[in-house]
Amino acid sequence: MNTSSPSTRASAPRRRNTVWLLSVAVLILAGMLAAAAINSRASKAADSGKKDGPAPTLEFAASDIAVVQVKPLARTVALSGSLSPVTQALVKSTVAGELRRVLVREGETVRRGAVVAEMDATDARSRLDAALADQAERRSRLAIAVRNRDTNEALLKQNFISQNAYDQLHSTHQGSEAAVQWADAQVKLARKAIDDAVVRAPISGQVAKRLVNGGERLPPDAPIISIVDLSRLELEATVPASEIASIAIGQSVNFHVDGFGQRDFQGRVERINPVAEAGSRAIKLFVAVANADRSLRGGMFAQGSVTLSTARASPVIPASAVFEEAGQSYVFTLEAGKLAKRAVTLGLRDEASGMVEASSGLSEGLRVVRIRMNGLKAGAPALLRTGPAASAPAAPA
Repeated sequence: MNTSSPSTRASAPRRRNTVWLLSVAVLILAGMLAAAAINSRASKAADSGKKDGPAPTLEFAASDIAVVQVKPLARTVALSGSLSPVTQALVKSTVAGELRRVLVREGETVRRGAVVAEMDATDARSRLDAALADQAERRSRLAIAVRNRDTNEALLKQNFISQNAYDQLHSTHQGSEAAVQWADAQVKLARKAIDDAVVRAPISGQVAKRLVNGGERLPPDAPIISIVDLSRLELEATVPASEIASIAIGQSVNFHVDGFGQRDFQGRVERINPVAEAGSRAIKLFVAVANADRSLRGGMFAQGSVTLSTARASPVIPASAVFEEAGQSYVFTLEAGKLAKRAVTLGLRDEASGMVEASSGLSEGLRVVRIRMNGLKAGAPALLRTGPAASAPAAPA
């Protein structure tokens, strides 16, 4: 016989439900703690794997590395300008008339005195014939005047004629002599006109420009051709007025010309303009350039530098290899298969060549990284790549 009350029988299921819910909550909490523990161990394992793995090795091509050299570095100032021939001539017509033909073309080489053009000399020859005829007539008159003078001089001595009559004959003789001299001058002018009809080269060189063609009628002083001598050129360039105190006549100038690659050309300062340019306040230099092989041409653009001073021999490196941090200059070197960071003291800088003097911190033969590259750290493994791929840029291996 069941003696329990109805309330006792109703509370029993509620206690069983509460216990079941608590059990589920405990299981969920235990699962979450276990998952967190597993994730923590995995993260530690990953970090441990990163620390224990090898660091990436940087590979540098030969073009990425510069070897420290010990040599004197020069202080220079950059300049640029155009080349022009020192000796050039514009050949013009001396007489007016029709141009029969031009015997040379642009680019041809001519020698001094060679015939380059011919004018029509028909009128000049006619004038010469007339001058010769007039000359012959006046000389015959002079001959008659000489004979009369000599005859009357004898008569004067014998008192057969008066002094006044002799003076008149002597005056006629002097007039005849003057007339002959004038006729001789006219003959010379006529012959010179014929010579001027043949145009000759005043200098040796190359024809730079042909300005007229055969058949044209030219006035006096009309340009016919232009001749230039390329054996000596002149570079006209400007430099800042602040640097002119360090430049003197005879200083060496090195320059490059477009189209000749890295070929070096040299010249010397020959003249310095005494007045600065009005707009730029720069000083103009004239540099003499020897051009024996005629490889350079007039009008070419040149870029170079003039050496102001030369320092003593010291280690030099490319300016691109220098890094700055907190006012301190440093470079990265390749030593024993690793990158090393070296502090350097900089000295003279050559803007033209892009080199800078390292007064301290480097020795001859060290290999420095000359390229700008982020992420370089001292102690990082590094090597110099050799073989066909050595020209490729640096990259982590």
